[in-house]
Amino acid sequence: MPSIVEERPALHDALESLHRASQTPAKQRTVKVSGVVDVICRHALEDGLAEDALRDVVHLASVKTYLDQTSVTTLIKNLYPAQRVPADVVITVVGALGQGKGKPSPGTQDGLVKWLTTVHEIIENPNVLSRLYGVLFSMLDMISIRTSLCHLLSLITRRKHVKPFRIQQILELSRGLGNEPALQGLLRVFKDYYPDIILGSTSTSRKSFAPQPDAEWRSRISTILDASTAADETLTDRHNGFKVLRRGRRRSKASAIPDVHTHHATEASVTLEGIDTVEDFVEKLDRIEPPGQLISFLTDPLLQKFVELRPSPITSTRIDLWLSTCLEDAYESERTGTGDSQYLKEILEGLLTHAQYTKGLHSMTLAFLEVYLSIWNGRDNVEAVLGLLSRIPIDAFADAYATYFQPMEQALASSQDASAYEMLIDFYAAVLHHQVCAVASQTIQLSSARQQIFHDVAAQVSKLSTSLLVSLAPGTGHSLISSILSFYELLSTSSKPHTVPIIVPPMHLVYLLTQLASSTTFSRICGIVASYKLAFDQHPKPVKNYYPSDVTESLNMCLRDIYHLVWISRALIVAEQKAIGLYCDPELRSTLNDYLGGIDREYAIGTSFGLSNNAWLSSMSAAAWHTIEEREINREGFDRNNIQYHQGPVSPRSLEVLKKMGGVGVNWEGANGYKAFVLNWLAERGLGGIRELMFATVQELRKQGANE
Repeated sequence: MPSIVEERPALHDALESLHRASQTPAKQRTVKVSGVVDVICRHALEDGLAEDALRDVVHLASVKTYLDQTSVTTLIKNLYPAQRVPADVVITVVGALGQGKGKPSPGTQDGLVKWLTTVHEIIENPNVLSRLYGVLFSMLDMISIRTSLCHLLSLITRRKHVKPFRIQQILELSRGLGNEPALQGLLRVFKDYYPDIILGSTSTSRKSFAPQPDAEWRSRISTILDASTAADETLTDRHNGFKVLRRGRRRSKASAIPDVHTHHATEASVTLEGIDTVEDFVEKLDRIEPPGQLISFLTDPLLQKFVELRPSPITSTRIDLWLSTCLEDAYESERTGTGDSQYLKEILEGLLTHAQYTKGLHSMTLAFLEVYLSIWNGRDNVEAVLGLLSRIPIDAFADAYATYFQPMEQALASSQDASAYEMLIDFYAAVLHHQVCAVASQTIQLSSARQQIFHDVAAQVSKLSTSLLVSLAPGTGHSLISSILSFYELLSTSSKPHTVPIIVPPMHLVYLLTQLASSTTFSRICGIVASYKLAFDQHPKPVKNYYPSDVTESLNMCLRDIYHLVWISRALIVAEQKAIGLYCDPELRSTLNDYLGGIDREYAIGTSFGLSNNAWLSSMSAAAWHTIEEREINREGFDRNNIQYHQGPVSPRSLEVLKKMGGVGVNWEGANGYKAFVLNWLAERGLGGIRELMFATVQELRKQGANE
């Protein structure tokens, strides 16, 4: 049966039909236009229109034809480009605007301008609209498209476009039309560039600025562009870092961090607002005039680059002065309870944005955090505060803990937020990540004091994790457990000889996690232990010259215990008296074994935690067995009506009995055996940690992995 895709009419045929219909009066047509339009729109919505198809539709919409207004409007609303919009398509659209015998209707022209506003950031050549600025500006007297045209011009206006004659024209229009919202928005853009020339106030409202594309359009065009791999950016993240950031109508009037504006500039001035591309920025870097308020560098990527690449004492002093005054006022306001929460939120988020860009904290930020943490409630701006604290330079963990981390922990603990401890563990994971990144490029051995920082961070998390785990009620705290595991996944894979030490968690914590009733948790902790095994295997030898024997012995004990538990059915076996892991008193183990044997002679304590009988894995192991059984039945051509099926659970003896009774023949051990298949089957479904541990421990499996 042919698929729906194959039955869908070809886009090429639909475009040809539309072209013929556009030249034929409605009464003389043999094809229904609405059906043709529907086919084209369906292609556009699902796959986007390639350059040629987009060009064809735009050409039809840009001239006066016999097509009805509803069909043309529908086509324009569904002009989803599959790639970046070619420059000639933009020129065609602009050429369709204005008065003339062959021009499309005012409604069509307005729709085309709105479409340009929507796609202006994904035009192949961004400068094409800039070169057509004069043409667009000259059409502001057209009532039918003025609102949409003002929105478009507001988005593409740069300092070079703000000429004296245009200022005069827009002022005259404004005086003649009153407070027309879109025109006032464009006038506000002009005034931002020349506040000393355009005097008076410009009243703006929500309708003064171009509306954002609706959520459905954003999602659709992002999906199409990503699928075609024709663009590196989506409409939700269109800023390329080489244009000043404009927040438009979303900017608060009381914004703590202003947009970038260069005051007292002339036509000959080179300003950041006039930069459009990286080439433009590099070429004019030495001639750019600093903006009026340098504090905008906290959030503006272009100004951040300017400050970093053209440092000066004056620039640093201006930034320091503003930050010290602002943060001091913010602290006093918070201390007295008179602060503006939104204002402080914007400042802290700006500081975090700057820290993410520079990979470090401003000295003023450190001083502010030291005093602010003493009054912080642990709830307000928690993401920004924790993000800043995680980037604090640490010379000695004890000092950083006493000054910053301990007050932060106390504030989180008092916040009565259910996720506070989860955030705390995630915070220390971020601290560890930044410390690892800071030494990643080191080629010489770190000092013992520097390496001690990693030990101290791990010790703090181990203490917190153990305390939290033993306090959890059964079946709760899944997010917290996941955060703990994420920390140790990072720690176990971050070691680097002579730089980042291998830090094994306390074994009692590992065993606590191993015994939690969750297959995901069990798999992840197995993966963590496997990562430590791999780290020691890859470490320069002999390992005992670098790490105490207690460290490697405890890890080997853990490996052995999980190996006994899962792989060779010797769970809770009596070990040497110093065992601290899955040790079970001999008398208790014997009692448990007798109890299980009394239920079924196939049951025993040693096999209760294996792949087939483990309470957390047995259902998945059974599903894996059914897969093996079906594979063997199909391969050997067995009669499904007469073959003996396995009733489970699978064991070495049950496999032997099954084969004798006419069932499939599957080995228990070996590369193609049941156990190896289950490991791979679990790994394919997200439980790869068990496989990693067994492959790191079992020599036969390790050889198999090397040969794969």
